Amino acid sequence: MKVLSFGSLNFDHVYQMDHFVMPKETTSSLSYSRGFGGKGLNQSIALAKSGLDVYHAGRVGFDGQPFIDYLQEYGVKVDYLKKDEETATGHAIIQVSHSENCIILYGGANQLIDEAQIDEVLTHFEKGDLLLIQNEISSLTYLITKAHEKGLRIAFNTAPMDEKIFGYPLDLIDIFVVNEVEGKGLANVSSDQIEDVIAGLQKAYPSKEIILTVGSQGSYYISGDRVIHQDAYRIEAVDTTAAGDTFTGFYLASILRGETVGNALRIAAKASSITVTKEGAAKSIPTLEQVVESMKNV
Repeated sequence: MKVLSFGSLNFDHVYQMDHFVMPKETTSSLSYSRGFGGKGLNQSIALAKSGLDVYHAGRVGFDGQPFIDYLQEYGVKVDYLKKDEETATGHAIIQVSHSENCIILYGGANQLIDEAQIDEVLTHFEKGDLLLIQNEISSLTYLITKAHEKGLRIAFNTAPMDEKIFGYPLDLIDIFVVNEVEGKGLANVSSDQIEDVIAGLQKAYPSKEIILTVGSQGSYYISGDRVIHQDAYRIEAVDTTAAGDTFTGFYLASILRGETVGNALRIAAKASSITVTKEGAAKSIPTLEQVVESMKNV
């Protein structure tokens, strides 16, 4: 079985802030750094660091060669990563303040993924392989439909959550991965209570597997009437940018290695807790060995 992460690649422009910028306000950052990011890249690296062989498909611009090199450094296979010489790579403007973040995305080359590229990539995969996607690339309806026709299992991290989500063939998704905001939107509920969000997801997607992460309240596995809760590990967070992507990668990798849902949630929670103690996105993701060692000390 092969794992295909078909997702975004962004340059991350990270500004450490005393507070998030308000309308009409001009302010200075405490510090600035540029790194490699994009939910697709982060999740591919999380899968690779958790010990899986993973292929990343996507698109970078004329300035994107560093992404190809960076992914390869972590053992991610880039056979199906396309470079566009006339477009810039996507980027993200990330403000970080008191361990929270807000993000503005520019799609760039991520929005040039087309049916021809999807068709070519999918010729290398077959029934039973896993496809991981996010809502940061173009042609998702076509990708979901064609992957389902080939018999791939599809995991969909519905971030960023917007109205486009409901135009996709969600009935073809096998696993949804959402945080509390995305879960609330996906379930179409107005309540902020986690119990109401879970009930809404169960009602809207009774036959799907759903992973719901809720920050300091931990995470939930939802499948029909079955609900499993995992507490969050208590740590001093520095930067939560890659927390969700780390959780996604380590959870899926653990399941694919044959772990139970409960163990997979614990491993993913521990990996995510390590990630948030460091600044940055992809570079903050731990290895499986680091996660296992850390769990011995709990």
